[in-house]
Amino acid sequence: MDVATATPCPPALTAEAMRTADRRTMEEFGLPSRTLMEVAGRGCADRIRDAYGPLDDDTVTILCGKGNNGGDGLVVARHLFSAGARVQVVLAAPPDELSDETAHNLTLLRTLQRESAGADRLLIAEDADARALAGREGARLYVDALLGTGLTSALRAPIRGMVEWLTERDVPVVALDVPTGLHSDTGEAMGVAVAADRTVTMAAPKVGLLVGEGPSRAGAVDVVDIGIPAFVMDAAAAAPGCVRQTTDAAVRRWWPGRGQDAYKYSVGTALVVGGSPRFSGAPTMASQAAERSGAGYVTCAGPDTIQSTLAGATPSIPTRPLPTAADGGLDPEGLRESVAEARADAVLVGPGLGRAESTERAVRRLVDATDRPLVLDADALNALAGHADALLPRADGRWILTPHAGEFRRLAEDEVDLTDRVRVVQEYAQRWNVVLLLKGSPSLVAAPDGRTLVGSTGTPALATAGTGDVLAGQCVGLLAQGLPPLEAAATALHLGGAAARRYARTRDARTMNASDLIDELPRATAERTGDPAGTSRR
Repeated sequence: MDVATATPCPPALTAEAMRTADRRTMEEFGLPSRTLMEVAGRGCADRIRDAYGPLDDDTVTILCGKGNNGGDGLVVARHLFSAGARVQVVLAAPPDELSDETAHNLTLLRTLQRESAGADRLLIAEDADARALAGREGARLYVDALLGTGLTSALRAPIRGMVEWLTERDVPVVALDVPTGLHSDTGEAMGVAVAADRTVTMAAPKVGLLVGEGPSRAGAVDVVDIGIPAFVMDAAAAAPGCVRQTTDAAVRRWWPGRGQDAYKYSVGTALVVGGSPRFSGAPTMASQAAERSGAGYVTCAGPDTIQSTLAGATPSIPTRPLPTAADGGLDPEGLRESVAEARADAVLVGPGLGRAESTERAVRRLVDATDRPLVLDADALNALAGHADALLPRADGRWILTPHAGEFRRLAEDEVDLTDRVRVVQEYAQRWNVVLLLKGSPSLVAAPDGRTLVGSTGTPALATAGTGDVLAGQCVGLLAQGLPPLEAAATALHLGGAAARRYARTRDARTMNASDLIDELPRATAERTGDPAGTSRR
């Protein structure tokens, strides 16, 4: 399934991809740059008024840079003034340094100032007077139109000083496109950056608004449609570094239904391999999550030394004892044979396995021999450290890996710079020929062909032990039901976040544990998929 066109997953673009979409729209469809800027600025002004009221006689201070982001700010100034606001415009550069489109909109604003009644309600400060005007108190709202996309280095004067001043104001701030100082691709704050209450962005969110420090710097994000055709946006979103966001609508389309003649073996059989004397809870939680994700028959396999513990913890889930080696870990040949004999459409390996030397050899032998769709998590990933490039490419895109940052770095065997997490996850998904679910804030899922999804339901409530085991169990449960690996991982990520949010609606998010998450999965799934009866839509 083509995530880009077959599902309602809105794109988030890099700065370069956005420039490509703009350029193609202007060249192929004859929409001039000035028209796009006018539509963008008017839309931003409308969103500001929607969020903060009519602003009649309220003072709005708009800080404008010399580039096209500043031009957007000047259009906003014109429309807010015409709608009744008192507007103070602060230019960060002299007029002769403005871009052509920005200079054009400054001319329009000056004409409006000169010809309109109540011209004292519109003030324009240029360059040398900027700080003096910015120092005036009494504004109800500030608009950051200093810099847009494309920033790659730390801010310099005078922009840096204006941003530092803006961060000290105890007044709402609206950023246009991207908060100034935020890297629009990575979400990294380049030294100092605006912390906006709201960001109004053009055509599509920029990737940096969703990752890194972006969510904390951007505040609420509104998207203004500026007239770029959807298929142009889809083409732009295929570029490296771009992502798509998970949505309820997409999950509804992916969610596996059940026919009236369904029985337990026809709707997915899953095997969870995990556990050790110290960590018996991890495989039980993963097994329960696989069951709660709709798999019809789930088996929990663990060392024979803890089989009674596993059986007592999961009465609805059969267990399978795995032979152990002299060091207490799993016997390599015994694990391979047991998995080969098991009735399983998909296998999860890793939760709570421990790091005994025999267990790590057992995992590598299994990965090298199996033809089953796999989910590799936790200690299974640690077992592959130093062997990933040799063993993982045989996955042929059918396996899901679910590392957190530390596990990923061990697996990658080098000092991976995770500043640009999107490009890193795309690179290694292709390199290893797997679907890579890199957990974090937010979590990312990438396929070998570059398709990448960012989880849109993440919440700090998930910051508790065991939620990774639940996520891995969801993945194997959905994979066992026939979902392609990318859709299985993205669905698990979306519904897991939704379950955590549901818990936090009525309870303190800090009190949630992994068992609470499992308990919330059925309700969150029904709410998000709109399919409480479990009937198929496909």
